[in-house]
Amino acid sequence: MNAALTLDMTVAYGDVDRDQLLLLPGVFKFLQEAAIKHADQFDAGTRAMVNRGESWVLNRLAATIHRYPRYEEAVRVVTWSSGIRTCKGYRDFRVFCGEELVAAASSLWLYVSLKTRSLVRIPEEIAIMFPSRSGEVFRSDLDKLKLAPPAAGSARSFPVSVRYSDVDGNGHVNNTAYLDYLQTALVKSGLPARPRNVEIQFLKEIPPESEMVAVSLDRREDAVAFRIGRGEEAFALGVCRL
Repeated sequence: MNAALTLDMTVAYGDVDRDQLLLLPGVFKFLQEAAIKHADQFDAGTRAMVNRGESWVLNRLAATIHRYPRYEEAVRVVTWSSGIRTCKGYRDFRVFCGEELVAAASSLWLYVSLKTRSLVRIPEEIAIMFPSRSGEVFRSDLDKLKLAPPAAGSARSFPVSVRYSDVDGNGHVNNTAYLDYLQTALVKSGLPARPRNVEIQFLKEIPPESEMVAVSLDRREDAVAFRIGRGEEAFALGVCRL
């Protein structure tokens, strides 16, 4: 098995916007699919969910998007594990169109019990056999990533519907849906729809029975601080640069 996985895909019509450019959540769907395919090679992905009752939950992600690919454009995603420690897994991504680097990202995943929704130590057999590649990390400081919420006095809030299709096989709202909510709120606020950089920390699951979430935005020069929540509950905090 290779330390890195390369996944070739094509931008589908259902994942582009009115300008026929890949939607923000579409970028992260590519990353998610590559991560799952790679983990499945070592029985640490969807098979672990079925056989062990355990799964990976995305905790933090930082990405730069140099260009949003167009409809029917061929995309190549390269991903690898950059380390496993106790209950944490680190993963990097590079996205190419031909030889052009169009996106780069680093992510931090937590290993959890689906029954208790609590952290569990990554099984030794997975940690030993799962190949990691040191170096070439886009963001090495994800553990230290602390994101401040939008300022209460200057933030604008936008309600966004939670749909049946947002809930995944883990029984919670999928992380890519959070990026859909963010992009929807950006457009509603009159801001550019395609951020060139996104940093996000997932704080709490959005319950699958939720009907709405509120996305709060606070413009700060070329950046926007955001919060996805409901009332006093914060489900995610982040910042995107336009």
